[in-house]
Amino acid sequence: MMSTNTTLVSEFCDLMVKRDAEVLRRFFTADAVYHNVGMPPAVGVDAIVENLAQQMTAFPDSYEYRMVNLAGDGDVVLTERVDMIRTPDGIKHGVPVMGTFVITGGKISRWTDYFDTALLVKMNTGEDYSALVPQSS
Repeated sequence: MMSTNTTLVSEFCDLMVKRDAEVLRRFFTADAVYHNVGMPPAVGVDAIVENLAQQMTAFPDSYEYRMVNLAGDGDVVLTERVDMIRTPDGIKHGVPVMGTFVITGGKISRWTDYFDTALLVKMNTGEDYSALVPQSS
């Protein structure tokens, strides 16, 4: 049985396929922080929504999170996902991502994603990276 916090994060991740950053606003505290490790963090709900909108615009044909594993302990929810994006060359790629969500008062107050940035190079050069991508449920 999923906890309230894991249900919240699951619902949030499922809504990514709608590619509407504004729909996701309600999930965040006003002072939330989103950090895609290796890039500057977005601080505050407005900055997070703007950041997500930019990501969705960069990949206009596909943007989806496929959950592999979801675990929660108190106010922390961990996700192992395959984030699906279609690049301008028309290929749909799966990017393995580990995410940490901290929930405060029923909303996401901190979201940190970790992924292998070298994998993006492999995608862009056509190298076979399929062994690096876990199978989603």
